[in-house]
Amino acid sequence: MERPTLHDVFNTLTGGALAAIGGLSSWIAVFVLLPRLLMALAHLMTQGCAAWTASRRDSMWTRHEDRLLALVDPLVGLQHLERVRRHSVQSTVQGQAATADSGNEGPPQESPP
Repeated sequence: MERPTLHDVFNTLTGGALAAIGGLSSWIAVFVLLPRLLMALAHLMTQGCAAWTASRRDSMWTRHEDRLLALVDPLVGLQHLERVRRHSVQSTVQGQAATADSGNEGPPQESPP
């Protein structure tokens, strides 16, 4: 099922539909428009939460890496970060291959180093 956006909600309303809705009593117009508007609002909130979560995760990793490099020898710290990132990419690729084989598609789960 496709998820409507606010732009889709207003694009689907033609001039005739707007005139017909304008002629109805207000509670019927709300009853007709409310489900689509609520679905678009829920989709917008989901996208916003996903973007916020990704931003928080990235800032957490940056703080973690900065703290690691401040506490240990920079060369050793950079080598460790390289190993962690390489392992993370490999596990993500393996996880995607496993979900594709099982037919259960879902986002790969990231694990902290």
